[in-house]
Amino acid sequence: SFSTPLNQVQSRIWLMHWSLFIFFNNENGRTQIIDLFNQDKYLNAIQTNAPHLLRYLATAFIVNKRRRPQFKDFIKVIQQEQHSYKDPITEFLACVYVNYDFDEAQKKMKECEE
Repeated sequence: SFSTPLNQVQSRIWLMHWSLFIFFNNENGRTQIIDLFNQDKYLNAIQTNAPHLLRYLATAFIVNKRRRPQFKDFIKVIQQEQHSYKDPITEFLACVYVNYDFDEAQKKMKECEE
């Protein structure tokens, strides 16, 4: 590759941004977004420069009919990133799968509806 590591990260982030529309409007898109975004190089790009993309990956995990083996690892990422990024969707997953606080999870779900 002829580009710098920073350019590669920025290109990955742009690819992920532009692919959201395709993934969420495709029948198998939620599985495909998990497969792409959960790769180490893409997940690292999300964690370093685009943590807001965690919400879309979280949504893909939530609406995907079968829980994928990567889900436990993704919950660990949400825990790691809570100090720098959180929204109602990622907080909902943390409430359910980390804190086991179902009352707070219901509040977060209501925030998602707003």
